[in-house]
Amino acid sequence: MGTKTVKFRDWVFEADVELTQQTYANAQVSGAEECTCGNCKNYLAFRDNIFPDEIKTLFNELGINYTKESEIITDQKHQNGLYDTSGWFHFKGRILNGKNAYIPISDTGVTIELTQVADNFLIGFGPGNSLAFFEDKDGLIEVMFQTNIPWVIDPELE
Repeated sequence: MGTKTVKFRDWVFEADVELTQQTYANAQVSGAEECTCGNCKNYLAFRDNIFPDEIKTLFNELGINYTKESEIITDQKHQNGLYDTSGWFHFKGRILNGKNAYIPISDTGVTIELTQVADNFLIGFGPGNSLAFFEDKDGLIEVMFQTNIPWVIDPELE
């Protein structure tokens, strides 16, 4: 595994960028593209506006294609009309330094603690392989994000 050290804020990662890029290139569609629900269609219509440039740069350095998220979840609509939207990606590697977003709360449970990196964008990293595109599920870091997005498609799909 040819690895590269990637620094982002308080984190330092060891990443197999080439394998991560190849894996995303081989993924035919993203998790949201596989879904037919209105929430995923809305996310896809707004996706290019979601990720701050700083995050797009990080994803590029890690080998992640931001247009191929593993999964998207829309939780609730706020009074201001924006929707809580979360999702995740993966890369092959490990966290050398920085906070693990998965915080144990019991012998069997965890909570997720994300870090704010922009007014409307939080991110976190931790070991995980849920719905990953990778054939080898060992040694993956899950990249979780949370944001709020407007409804930009046909209101009847809401």
